Amino acid sequence: MPPGPSEPVPTLSPGHLARLFGIVDLGDRLAAVDDCIATALRGDDALLGHAALRVASSGGKRLRPLFTIVTAELGGVFDDRVIDSAAAVELVQVGSLVHDDIIDAAPTRRGRATVNAVEGVDHALLTGDYILARAAALAAGVSGEAAGLLARALGELCEGQVLEMRDAFDPDRTVEAHLASVRGKTAALFTCACKLGAHCGGLTDRNAEAMAAFGDAFGMGFQVLDDVLDIVGDEERLGKPTGNDIASGVYTLPVLSALRTPDGDELRGLLDPEAGGERVAAALELVRRSGAVAGALTTADRYADEARRAVAHLNQTAVGDGLAAFPRTYATWSLGTLMDARYLEVPLTAPG
Repeated sequence: MPPGPSEPVPTLSPGHLARLFGIVDLGDRLAAVDDCIATALRGDDALLGHAALRVASSGGKRLRPLFTIVTAELGGVFDDRVIDSAAAVELVQVGSLVHDDIIDAAPTRRGRATVNAVEGVDHALLTGDYILARAAALAAGVSGEAAGLLARALGELCEGQVLEMRDAFDPDRTVEAHLASVRGKTAALFTCACKLGAHCGGLTDRNAEAMAAFGDAFGMGFQVLDDVLDIVGDEERLGKPTGNDIASGVYTLPVLSALRTPDGDELRGLLDPEAGGERVAAALELVRRSGAVAGALTTADRYADEARRAVAHLNQTAVGDGLAAFPRTYATWSLGTLMDARYLEVPLTAPG
């Protein structure tokens, strides 16, 4: 849930994360991953390297590399294999975003012009492919198992995206279908990040499975929070307008839940692309008033609990304690930092 008026909003700075996970040099480890990413994308003066580097350095929270590093630390390992694995999983994320921007015809990403907007769609397509190829090369250098983990996650990501595209502009889309898409397009890569860390860290089967479950649950909650911010986020801090999902026909958990409230028929009419006028703005207001945002936040909190339970047995270590705390820390940061302040001041009540 959003932080209360007097509750401090945590940061995701390297220093804060280092204290949370008990890894003193965590900032240096993340910086080493960034250096690896830059080196991989530059290649031998690759023609696509400039655009690829621009996208990779345009921000992002580096949560997936963080999970690879932290999971490997459970085994007391941080080496070149961990760095390469963490860089590979982040490059899959970056490459997939380039492709997403093509699909969405997005002019900006994180407040910066996209590759398709600057160099054109063809160049963007090849840039995304190039980034994914560099990710594959890094993972293959770690081990055959690491390459297989990354390849499977990329396949799941594609399947999740196709499920979303299949259901575009369908107000009868089920919550189950939506969550299946989320598990593929978002949670699978968080799970992969944890599995790669477990592989490099030599974790026991029990702990490797626990971390995979943690990554899956965190990824599901992460996407629900992201979907909530598309409804009640601060556009300037998000770097994009709210309502993008509704405009592009992607009906996420808050919208699907709002369709099942007394105002559902009115909302259904506004979701019709032929409705014209200020239909997206009107639809957003209906979703905000419906209580569906609070319901979605409750769902995100359930996923956070699921993630915490997955690593509960690791509470004898600083890393384990940090993992258990992180889902709540991230949710508080996300909502406290990116939500429109108007919705922090007004209680968001779920429908009764």
